Amino acid sequence: MEYTTDDVREELKMIRSRVHAGTLFDSLGSEIGRLLDEFEYDAPTEVVQLSAKEATDIKERVLNWQQTLYAGQPVAISNQDVLDLMNSLRQTDPAVRDKGAFFFISDGLQNNVFKPNQLLLMVRYLLQDNVLFNHITETENDGVFYRSFSIFILSMLHYANRKGNVHFISEEVAETLFLNFATYIALEHDTRGFVGERGWAHAFMHIGNLLDELAHDETLPRADKIFLLTILIEKLKRLDTPLIMGENRRLIGFITELVKTNELYSQYFLKQLKQWRQEATRQMQPDSESDWHRLYNQQRFLQALLMRDNLPQEITDYLNESRNFLA
Repeated sequence: MEYTTDDVREELKMIRSRVHAGTLFDSLGSEIGRLLDEFEYDAPTEVVQLSAKEATDIKERVLNWQQTLYAGQPVAISNQDVLDLMNSLRQTDPAVRDKGAFFFISDGLQNNVFKPNQLLLMVRYLLQDNVLFNHITETENDGVFYRSFSIFILSMLHYANRKGNVHFISEEVAETLFLNFATYIALEHDTRGFVGERGWAHAFMHIGNLLDELAHDETLPRADKIFLLTILIEKLKRLDTPLIMGENRRLIGFITELVKTNELYSQYFLKQLKQWRQEATRQMQPDSESDWHRLYNQQRFLQALLMRDNLPQEITDYLNESRNFLA
C-alpha cells in the first residue's frame, strides 16, 4: 500500500487510541514496525529557497536586531518579522538559517523579545505540514534543514511554555504538536549530521531534543511517552544510513532520563532491547550496504547505551550479558 503523510498520521492516531484504551501494549512495536515498513519514499524534487534579495534582507534585519539586543536595548519584532524568520529556516545557507534566524530566535526566547501571541504564531507556523514535513516523503534532499530546525525550535518553544509564566500552547495545539511529532519521527529518514557548506542538518539530534523536553512534561500521560519511545526504537531499527555525529548520545540521554523516572518505562525499554536482539539474530548475514548500516547502527547504539552508568540495574545487567553480541 502506498501511504501518504496523512495516512501515517491517521494510522498512528488510531494506534495511539488503542494504547490509551489499554487494548494494545505488548505488540505495540510490531504495529508501529508494520506501518514503517509499508511506507515508500519518492525521488527528490526541487527544494524552494529564498531569493537572493529576500535572504539579504532577513540577514540585515537579524544583524540589526542582534546588535540592538546585545546593546541592552528593546527589540521591536512585528508578526511579519516572525513569519519571515520562520520562513528563512528553509535556507541551505547556514549564514541565513543557522547563524542568522536560529541564533536570533534562541537569543530572543532567552531575552523575552517575543510576545506570547508571537510565540504561539511560531508554534502554529512550524506545525504546518508544508513546514514540518517539508519533502519528508522523498529520499535524501535539502528539505531536511527546514523540518529539522522546525523540530529544534519547537523543543525550545515547548520548554518556554512549560517553564514560563505565560502558557501560550493550548491543549488543542499541544495535541497537534504531539501527533505531528510522532508522525515526524516515523517518517524522518535523513541521518546526515554536518553537510558540507550547508552546515548542520542533524534531524535525529533535534528529535532527541524534543523527545527529552516532552519526557519532562508531567502533563503528558505515560502511555504517550511509551508511544513515542516505541516509534523511536522501531525507526532506529530501520535506518539504513549511519548515525555517527552525536545523535546516539542525545537519544540515549533522553532514554536514560525516561527509564529512571518509573519502573514502567525501564521494564518496557528492556523488553524492546530483548526484542531488537531477537530480531537481529534471526536475520541473515548482511549482504548490502543498507544491511550493514542497520547492523552497525544497532551496535553503536547499544555500545553507547552500555557506557551509561546511571541506567536501571536490570538494563545494565542485560547489556553486559549481551557483550558478545555487541562485539
